[in-house]
Order: sequence, then structure tokens, then C-alpha cells
Amino acid sequence: MKEADAVLLQFILSRIQTLSDEHWHTFTSSRKAMDDHAWVGGTSSHGFAGKLERNDAALHAELRKALQLVQDKLRQ
Repeated sequence: MKEADAVLLQFILSRIQTLSDEHWHTFTSSRKAMDDHAWVGGTSSHGFAGKLERNDAALHAELRKALQLVQDKLRQ
């Protein structure tokens, strides 16, 4: 790997890590509120809670995947 490519990948890795750090807990307060039954609304609140949980898991998975892809490329 060229040194310029490695520097670029390090920059990208740093940026992804920063985004991960900034957005990892995007849904945390809403999830906690749902867990504490702070939101009401009959069955619609249960559906929203499920979507929130899935979106939270998807966000974490995509952030981990992005980090892993760049880390793997750096190891080549």
C-alpha cells in the first residue's frame, strides 16, 4: 500500500471513529424513556419502541462495519 493511501485510510478511520463516538448514543435517551414507560399511546408506542430498538441496533452495526472495513484495508 502506498504511503498516501495509508494516510488517507487513517484519516477516514479517524473520521468514522469520530462519527461513531458522536452518534453511538443517538437513540439512547429515547430508548430509556420507552423502557421507563415515559411515553404512552397504547399499541402504537410498542411499535415505535420496536422500531427504535431496531434502528439503534442497525446504527451500531453499520458503525462497527464501517470501522472494520477500513481497519481491514489498513492491515493489507
